[in-house]
Amino acid sequence: MNKGGKQSNNCRLLIVNNRNSSHSQSYRGQPYLAYIITSTSPRFNFTYIELTTALPKFFKIIRKSSVSHNDSRIVRRGDVRVLSLLLTHIDTWHDIESRSDRELGENDWAFVFEDDVAIVPPAIMKSFYGKIYTAWNYAKPNPILGKTIEEGLKLAKNDGILYLGTCGPVFMDNDTTIQYSRDRLIQFRRGLYFCTHAIAYTKWRARRLWSDLATYGLFHREIGSDTITREWQRLSKTYPLSAATNIHWPPNAGHYGFFYQARGQHSSRLQGAI
Repeated sequence: MNKGGKQSNNCRLLIVNNRNSSHSQSYRGQPYLAYIITSTSPRFNFTYIELTTALPKFFKIIRKSSVSHNDSRIVRRGDVRVLSLLLTHIDTWHDIESRSDRELGENDWAFVFEDDVAIVPPAIMKSFYGKIYTAWNYAKPNPILGKTIEEGLKLAKNDGILYLGTCGPVFMDNDTTIQYSRDRLIQFRRGLYFCTHAIAYTKWRARRLWSDLATYGLFHREIGSDTITREWQRLSKTYPLSAATNIHWPPNAGHYGFFYQARGQHSSRLQGAI
């Protein structure tokens, strides 16, 4: 049962095995390839500053422009903003998988952020999560944040996908199966998730993700990157890990994790971002 009180029935965990599991440990590490999906320079700059201030030298950031609303692939029966974002994610996955092995190995990680992403700030951590704030001596930049994310990458190495922020999660575990960071302060949990605003993928997962989503897309009518992905998780019983699920910010927003959508800063779905 998730924190919203939703009950999930007949759920079982499915750990997706990497066919190259003997090399599942990422060997390149920092700086990690990271894409910011964006439609305008101000939105890109906002997210760029958020990421590089909290995690300096952690990412090698690439600006990924949103697909034009006039793109010939967009069928006009749906919300063009949602379809634009879906196509941009698909293009980003293709870009990740097309990287040479010298630049990005099969089991190396790449990060994808939408341009309304923000990181839970130190003042909020101090007010609401004092134990974490005190133990980490939470400040910007915070090296422990990066180390905790890397712990999550290791836990998710066989899945090839790690959520760094979620919306409206339905968790598929219980108190005995929750995984913790080494300092026992941060939770990692499996579940069904909306939102695609902050996710890490291995190269092999990015290569096969759209074919997996499209296959399960035959069984439902979802068109958004977030809703299609959630239906894939539900129908295939593939329940990815999400990091920092014990951090809930903003209040009553249904967002969990270090990375959340800054809806006060940007209007959701504005200019094609959700």
